[in-house]
Amino acid sequence: MSEKKTQVKMLEEAFKQFNATSSELEKSYHLLKTEVRRLKKELRKSKREKEALREQAERNHRLAAVGEMAARTAHELRNPLGSIELFTSLLQKEISKTSNDPEKTAWAGHLLSAVKSMDHSITNLLLFTRKPRPVFKETNLRALISDLLGFAAQLFKQHRIEVFHKIDRRLENISCDEDLLRQVLLNLILNAIDAMPGGGALKISAHTAHDTPEEIVISLSDTGSGIAETALPQIFDPFFTTKNTGSGLGLSIAQNAVTAHQGRIQVENRNGCGAIFSIYLPKHREGQHAQQTQ
Repeated sequence: MSEKKTQVKMLEEAFKQFNATSSELEKSYHLLKTEVRRLKKELRKSKREKEALREQAERNHRLAAVGEMAARTAHELRNPLGSIELFTSLLQKEISKTSNDPEKTAWAGHLLSAVKSMDHSITNLLLFTRKPRPVFKETNLRALISDLLGFAAQLFKQHRIEVFHKIDRRLENISCDEDLLRQVLLNLILNAIDAMPGGGALKISAHTAHDTPEEIVISLSDTGSGIAETALPQIFDPFFTTKNTGSGLGLSIAQNAVTAHQGRIQVENRNGCGAIFSIYLPKHREGQHAQQTQ
């Protein structure tokens, strides 16, 4: 009897051990099955990512080729456009002197504005296809802004936009790349005009920052409809635009040019009535005074 009890006990222990082992094997099986699913998923993801990288590389190659072709075409268009602008300007002056015909003078003015607009678009394209490398020199900011307002005067008149500007007289000498800064401000001015199709007001100001005297603040505010809150985070992205026309390059180029000046550009809505762009630039670059005194 004692021997049978011992055998039964051993058998029970064997069953317990078998059940425990079976349970562990089942757990291991489920873990292995889960891991296999995870690895398959990772493999599919890796294949998709590899395919996406390949497509991105091909896309970048095509974009580079298109960019090079666009830059060459833009350069080729630059010369005839310059001639058209020159002769249109001369024609406008000649009409004003000889015939004193306001209608024909206005026609020449419209043609001149169209040529300038085309030249501006080509300049944007050329700036986008290469990294801005500013050449710094002393620039009269007041004169630069006044020149830009004169350049866009016809557009302000056509769109019934009033312009107010207040430029600190002490900002006659700042260190910047004049051509790049001109393009930045022109892009912002044209954007403001587009934002006010029914007319409005554009305010431009430039002054030394109150909290950082070595920094310049240039602000442009309009009375348009403002920028959708959802669009604000993307407003400086290349090719992003909220308009039906345009390339979406202007603000991206502006940001790149300002960054190349070791500055920054910000945008915010004006309480539901238009937007304000603020450019912050260093008044003088490091080492500038030292270079001037050598």
